[in-house]
Amino acid sequence: RFNCSMLEQRAHDKCYLFGKTYELHAHVPDEKVKSSCLALCTCQMNSRRAVAEFHCAHIDCPEFLSPHRAGCVRQYRTNDCCSSRQACGEKRTNLPRCTVGAVTYYEGERMQLPDDPCQTCICTQHFNASDPHGHTKCYTNACAFELIAPSVLAHGAAPVYYGNRCCPWEWRLPKANDRIRRDEGTENSNALEEWTVRDSCTYGNLTLSIGESLVADVTPVGVYQCFCAIPPMVHCTLTAN
Repeated sequence: RFNCSMLEQRAHDKCYLFGKTYELHAHVPDEKVKSSCLALCTCQMNSRRAVAEFHCAHIDCPEFLSPHRAGCVRQYRTNDCCSSRQACGEKRTNLPRCTVGAVTYYEGERMQLPDDPCQTCICTQHFNASDPHGHTKCYTNACAFELIAPSVLAHGAAPVYYGNRCCPWEWRLPKANDRIRRDEGTENSNALEEWTVRDSCTYGNLTLSIGESLVADVTPVGVYQCFCAIPPMVHCTLTAN
């Protein structure tokens, strides 16, 4: 069980990011947010929502605005949003390579390690497949939802995970028609009753015991399945149609 009481105690006129509190008009150092392709983040009051939020500038990398050049690879530095350069033709061919599973990367390319989706690594000439973290530039992916959607937690939203991504894909607010799934025999389980007393998850007007889930929410986007696994928050997964 996590202690999330600090979320309930957050002030409406302050901003929060990665465990730090920011007063109104305070600035976030760019190095803390550049990997999320954001810059110049300032804590400001959203009068419509009556809550403080970060206002940031979005970094528009050249690669966002132009098509990928055939025969070229973009090369990155650790934690940077935009590529620092690209190698084409013979230059690309002569680059050292890294192989992770069935995927081969060129030096400078970003790599995702299958067993650690919360890290992004940069392929280097000293990469060793048997010890992928040993000589590889890796950094932890920062889940920047406090920058993009700071009010979702205050409104009781649950994080939605898609595939093997580390950070929430989106956030799902409770719905009036949400119902707890009642499997046969669940309500009579002594183990479940014991957990119910000790730990539970609150989602909207519902209280779920550990191991319980909501009835799947089938939408045009996909199927949302929400669970109580680690109290006190529900988490959801999205399976595309």
